[in-house]
Formats: sequence, structure tokens, C-alpha cells
Amino acid sequence: MTRQYKKLNWRRDKTVRDTGPFINSVYYGTHPAVRIFYSPEVIAWLENNREGELPDGSIIVKEMFMPPAVFYQDMAHNPKYKNPQDYNDFIDSMVFSWTVMVRDKTASKDGWFWANPGAPKENESIRAAIKRQLDTLQSPPASEFGAPCLRCHASASHQSTFSDLKNILGFSTDEEPLRFLVDTSWRTSSHFSQFPLSLVKDDPYVKQHFILPDSLLPYNSAHSKEAKMNGQHMAANKQQSISKKEALQTPNQAFLTTFTQVKLQKEKDVAVFPSQWMDQVLPQSHKAQAFMTSDNCLGCHGGLGGEPYGVTMFVKTGPNYGDGYNLSEYGEWRWSPMGVAGRDPIFHAQLESEMALLALDERRIPSPLKASLSETQYAVTNTCLSCHGAMGQRQLSIDAANDPTLDANFKVEYFYLKERLSKREKKQKHERYIKYGQLAREGVSCAICHHIDSPSAKAIEQWTPPYQWINANTDKNLAYMLFHNNTGRYVQGPNDEFFGPFKEVAEKPMQHTLGVKPVFHDFISDSQLCGTCHTINLPNIGAKTDEFPILTASETNPVFKDYPHSTEQATFLEWQNSAFANNNGGKNSRFKSCQDCHMPGGFETLDKSVSIKQITTQIAAIQDVNFPEADNRLPNHDINIPLRSNYRRHEHVGLNVFLLEMFDQFPQILGVDKNDYMTSADNGVDTAIENMIRQAQQESVTIDLKINSFNRSKVNATVEVKNLAGHRFPSGVAFRRAFIEFTVLDGDREIWVSGKTNSVGVILDGDGQPLKTEFLPNRDSFQPHYQKISQQDQVQIYEELTQNAQHEFTTSFIHRVFSIKDNRLLPDGWRAANYFKKDGEVLYEFFQATDPHATGDDPDYMDQGPNFKGKDSLVYDVTLPENSGNLSVRATLYYQAIPPYWLKQRFTDAPDGLATKRLYFMASYLDLEGTPMQDWKLKLVSNSKNITLEKE
Repeated sequence: MTRQYKKLNWRRDKTVRDTGPFINSVYYGTHPAVRIFYSPEVIAWLENNREGELPDGSIIVKEMFMPPAVFYQDMAHNPKYKNPQDYNDFIDSMVFSWTVMVRDKTASKDGWFWANPGAPKENESIRAAIKRQLDTLQSPPASEFGAPCLRCHASASHQSTFSDLKNILGFSTDEEPLRFLVDTSWRTSSHFSQFPLSLVKDDPYVKQHFILPDSLLPYNSAHSKEAKMNGQHMAANKQQSISKKEALQTPNQAFLTTFTQVKLQKEKDVAVFPSQWMDQVLPQSHKAQAFMTSDNCLGCHGGLGGEPYGVTMFVKTGPNYGDGYNLSEYGEWRWSPMGVAGRDPIFHAQLESEMALLALDERRIPSPLKASLSETQYAVTNTCLSCHGAMGQRQLSIDAANDPTLDANFKVEYFYLKERLSKREKKQKHERYIKYGQLAREGVSCAICHHIDSPSAKAIEQWTPPYQWINANTDKNLAYMLFHNNTGRYVQGPNDEFFGPFKEVAEKPMQHTLGVKPVFHDFISDSQLCGTCHTINLPNIGAKTDEFPILTASETNPVFKDYPHSTEQATFLEWQNSAFANNNGGKNSRFKSCQDCHMPGGFETLDKSVSIKQITTQIAAIQDVNFPEADNRLPNHDINIPLRSNYRRHEHVGLNVFLLEMFDQFPQILGVDKNDYMTSADNGVDTAIENMIRQAQQESVTIDLKINSFNRSKVNATVEVKNLAGHRFPSGVAFRRAFIEFTVLDGDREIWVSGKTNSVGVILDGDGQPLKTEFLPNRDSFQPHYQKISQQDQVQIYEELTQNAQHEFTTSFIHRVFSIKDNRLLPDGWRAANYFKKDGEVLYEFFQATDPHATGDDPDYMDQGPNFKGKDSLVYDVTLPENSGNLSVRATLYYQAIPPYWLKQRFTDAPDGLATKRLYFMASYLDLEGTPMQDWKLKLVSNSKNITLEKE
């Protein structure tokens, strides 16, 4: 900012120059107009014909100017600047930002430190400008953030720079820099009103020589201010918009009254995650490392939102840059439960509870722990983080295996580490663990899924389990996968390869920036890839028998080896045991992979104002053949990015809308930026929430209502629900639940209701009080699976319930000793696990996790086989109050990702924990009024019928 580079007499460009054309008031440059200064090392390298490597310490400084460059060239004729020094001072005053490149070839794969500082504002000191930019929490850092720059610079032929002597003063005097078409549409008063200094627009010379009358201007389309002014380099600096749904200003009193276990904190005392822009682990220079953060990917895979440089992976709905929907790989992954898994406040509270329960286990007599408390706690933490902190936990394990001075046990406090450590963190010697926290906060990031390899045919063939485990009927590939690659365990591909679904791709840009090669691998489209994290096999601490010896045998963690095991989550198994997994190719095949549903190719808004059956787009945005010419660029064939008509969105959503509402309303606590860096769109989380609601209401379930009989004293009706998903509904963690609200109305007045809730999602009885079973107070207190309901305190809840060794209902993932109830809706084509006995014990044992429990002799629920339609029906037999008028009946299915009893258990298990208190704070202030999640329940589907009673 003090322009030391000028005082050192560094060589510079001959003039301010454009980096693209300026047409119809829109600038199509890859940067704003620039004037570049070069350190002596760079000049020496250029004089050597760009051969060899640039030495460390080489510096390139790009001064940024409002385009087009012809303005600065013409201003040289302004009499005010006849003195060359005056003209140079004028040019200096017009710089509004810089891009700085500093060479350090050992620091990262591309070998550059990148910075993008902005100039001081009017009447602002340099010191104040620096502080302002460094203190901005919710934006990319002013330095090191090279991904957006590398999006273009990766297309350079050598050393990630396009620098050429012909642009530099004193060299190639007979050559001019590249020039681009500039029309005269920019010569308007509105254009000059945007310049950094007001003196320009008031300059008489400018008014006389630059501003044309409207009658002489060429066609000027209605482009946005950002597109007219900025160029590609600056387009992402749009300010973050305010959330469309703000948190409550005062806590929800009904919530505080219901949940009294935790003392409500002030916001300033709530544990805050570091900003997502602090999650920055760069590719190493000397070798490819296993994992890096997603900010290395967003430059190319984060989308483009409109002019001046086009639309890529973006559905544009308005004239301004960023008007529309960012459907890029990074843009949608960022707001998926996978993208926020490392910051998930629900998960962190669950993990905190597990630690508290393990401490309680140690105090019980006899102790169920077979290892020390700390060993068991670390084992649980590392197991859970193999998915929720996938990159950090894995990279630490890899590094610790090669460096005995590293502790391989991932500590939760690593999630909160920043570059500047506190005194306590320094005392704990946490400096070496900063990067593992950065990686872990990324959740299930790009480098996880795109590194997952299929088990080798040799490994499968050489696997020789006991003879009774498999037989001639066994699908050995599936059996091997289930036994070896569950609970977040998978085969890691080579560090220097990223797997993808396309065979012909541009390789060199990714190799230049990340040191990895994009490679085709069909396993990226296989549901077994998803099954590694969606088949969860965990110990049952406190269980006395080993019901599932194969699950126990498949455990690799020595701390857990002696515990009996069971399947805690079985979404992949549920899909495998459904009609959706039948890929026989016949006309009746209903095959749909996990990716077919959760990575759709089309896009539709909830209101259907946008409906695209299949998106066609490039899958990456780089400086390719569509960009303005640049010196020393790679050949066209190395940077050609074709349009793909089989583009797959990285939507990755289920129905946990409550989780995303927390990220939407508490971005600073959870450390996320709601503004897309590459597209400037500010609706990424809103799009993800809409995707969930659309999936919930259109693709998950149906409900049918039939009135069987009625009179003035009775209504008898049948409600039928059908599961449309390719797995159970609900699926995933055990505490998800769906329930039916059955209502009889007299006009608008409710006269009989089963399944009504209060404002915080607690299901009520007929007297407006919480159901006696709602918080599962004792071993026998729960709602059974009903075939007939005749009372208002009877509610059909589709759920899984488990108890620990003490017969207490639990939502712990590792104390699931007794299965009490599992009547979740089964998918089409489900078969009881006995069907798989013929295929060997491995498959039989795993598929037992897909069987229902405690559903009685319900004939339609248990009607299994290939024609099973995933339905359940029940009868409501309602006794009406006297003097009922013209009636209507309504049946509605609701979903709760976070039911009240789960919250109460979290708040009871670890009331003083940082994660628990953070969850309590956000839940207390979460505003769901007027949303599809009002009253802490997500409305799925509804059906109603009118009843006309004859007059007496």
C-alpha cells in the first residue's frame, strides 16, 4: 500500500491495459484493468525465455483499475497532467486494489502466496485499512486464498503466470500488449460516478472529452452495476445479504419452560466455530497429500453467476450477477448435511452426551467398560469423526503413523483452533494440530468421496472367512464391502488421483493447482460408495450377549473388539433390501442408485417457477477456450471444458431442515458465510432448505384417507401411508420420527385430535397436555405400533426406540442394547432377513438390521416380498361429542428430525457442555413461525374429507 515496489524501481507494464473486451458497457476481462510491477527475479526469468523455476522471493504486483484502460491512456492528454509526476500521481490515486503473488515453491503445490488487499477508503489510513480487512470474519482472508486466482492461472503454460516481456516497459518496443475491443458505451456520467475518487467525475476535461450525449451512445443493455464495473476478479466481493429468516430477538418462552435442564447463555458466551475461511489446508509442493480443504476446489467448481464472464453451473433468474441459483458442485455441497457435518451443532451435542454417558458407565457397578475411560472416549470420538470430521481424523491418523511425536487421538478442541492460539492452547502444544481442526470442520468434503476406491478384485477373492459365513449363493462383492467397508471405513485411492464419472477431462489445470490427476472411476457412481458411511456398525456397551458375531468380528478398533456389536444406521442396507436395488435391466426394473435420488440432474424450485429436467453445463470454470486471449497459455486441447448433458448436482440432502435453519439463522456462531464467493448468490442455504422441503412433500410419502362409516356419534376412517423412498422412512439415526395427526373438525373447530403438538413439537393428549409417553419416562412408556386408534392419547409414530442395559430409553449410539420398537415405513420390495439366509451368514446378519420390531401381526405392514409396496394402514374409530355439525376429517403426516425427547436427553446428559449449551441457545432463539417447520415439525403430506350429517 506504500508502493515500495515503485521506490525500488521495479520494472512495470508499458501502460494500464485491459484483460478483455468492453462491449455494451460490460467488461469481459479476467481482471479489472491492470498495471503490473515485476521484481528483478521475475524479470531475469522472463529474460531467460521463461525457462526453469522462478526463485523464491519473486514478486508480481498487479495494480487494479476501473476499466477500460483507454481512459488512463487518454487522460495523459489532460493539461492538468502535463507534468509526468502529476500524471503518475493521478494513476496511483486510481488504484482500488492489488493482486500480489509472492513465490514460495515449498509452501504449496502452485508455489505462490496470493493476496488481494483493497486500497484505503477516502480519509482512511493505511493502518486502518489493513486492520479492517484482516478483522473481517465472514469473508475470505486477504491473503493466501489462491483458489479463485488459480482458476485462471492454472491455464498458464508454466509457473502459474502469464507474464510476458512484450507487456513491460523497456522490452520489445516494437510489440504492443494484447488489445481488446472497447466500444464507446462506457463514456457516460454514470460510469464515472463509480470511480474511486470523486474528483474524476467533476473534472471538466472528463466531462468535455469523455462523456458522450445519449443520442450518440451505442446500444446499452440493462446490465448490472457489478457486471458493468468489475470484471471477473472482483465479482465475488458482493456484500453478504441478511438472512431471509432471522433468529428471534428474545428466547422462545415455551421452549425454556419445556426444557429446564440447561441455563440459557448470553450470545457472547456461546462457543463459536472459526470462520469457514479459516479452513485452509493447501496442497503440498513436494508430494500429493491425502486431504485438502474445499477452498482449493471452489475456484473452478464454485460456479459463475452471469456477465461479464458467463454462466456455469448456475441457473440465472435476473439481470444482476448472482441473481439465481448456484447449482455448482461446491455451491450445493457447502449447504448439504455433508458440507456442514464438521460444524453440525446437533452432532457435537450428541458426541458430548456420549462422553458423559461413558463417564457414567465407569461409575456403575459392575463397570461395563472393558478399556479405560479415556481409551473408550477416544475410540468413540475417532469412530464418530471418521464421518463427521472425516478429513481431519484421517489425516491425523496417517501423519501419526509416520510421526510418533503426534498423538493419533483426535481431540474435540481441535475444531476450535485458529492460527492464533490462546495461551491455554499454546500450553497444550496445539500448534501442530491446527490443520487437523481445519480439515475436520469441513465434514465430508470433496477429497473424501473423490478419493474412495472400490475394493480390489484380488482382495475380495483372497478373503477367506469361515465357511458358514458365505456360500455359492453369496454376492461376495457385497459381503466383502459390508464386512470391511462400513462405519466410515473405505479403500483410499492414490493421493495424486481424484476419481470422477467422466472419461475425457482436462487434466493439467488440476495437476498445476492441486498436484492430482482427475481420473475416471465408475465406483464414484456406485451406491456402495455411499454405503461406507451409511452402514454404521457400533458396539453395544453394557450388552451381555453377542447376538451378531460377524458384526463384532468386522470391528477393527481394538478398544471395541470385546464388545457385542449391532447396526446403528442401515440406510444402505435398507436400499439394498428394496426394489430400488434391483438392477436387472428388465422393463419392470425400478433401479435407482443413491446418486440417482440424492444427486439429481434436474432442478425445480418449490413453487415450480423454475423447472429444468436436465441441466447442461460445464463441470468446471477455468480460463478455457471461451476466455479472452492471454500470453503463455496452455494449448486449447489442454483446457477444453465441454458442456455435459449428464451433469449431476451435489445436492446430498435428506430432510433435516432444522439443522439448516440453524445454519441460516446463526451463521456467525457456526462460522459459515451465506454468500457464495464465486457467484455472489446469497441463497445457497435457502436453496438447500427448499430442496429438502420439495423432497419431503413430493418424493418421500403419500397419505390416503377413506371414510368407512359415520353417524352423529361415530366416525370410522382408514388412513394409509406409503413410503416412496428407496429405504425406510424415516431412515438414518434412530431418533428421527414421523407421526400422523388425525383431526376431526366441526367447521374450523378441532373436536378430536390424535397427534396434535404444541409450539415446540411436543405431542399432546386430548387435554392439551404432553403425552405421558412423550419423553419416554420409563421402560414401558411408549407409543406402540397401532392398527386401530380410538383415543386422543394414542398416536401412530413411525420410529425406532432402543433401551440401554438398565432398560432406560436411550438415544446413545453405543448403548443400544435392547430394540423396543422399529415400525418405520419399509421400502418397496423389502424382504425379511430370513430371505438372505440362503446367501450366507454375512448377508443374513447385516440384513437383520432392516427387519421391523414390535409391529405385531399387522397384515399390510408385514406383507413382504418383491410385490411389497411399503405401505401401512390403520383405522381411526372416533367417538364424536354431542351436537356435532357438518364435519371434516384431516390426516397429516409430520416429520421431526430432532424430536423433543432427543433434546431433553441431550440437555440432561451434558447440561454444562459447550456443545450442549450452544445447541440450547440456538434452539431457544430459532424462529420457525410461518415456515413449513412451524411448531418444530415438518409437514409432509395431508389429505382431508368432508362428512355431511343428515339433519335429525
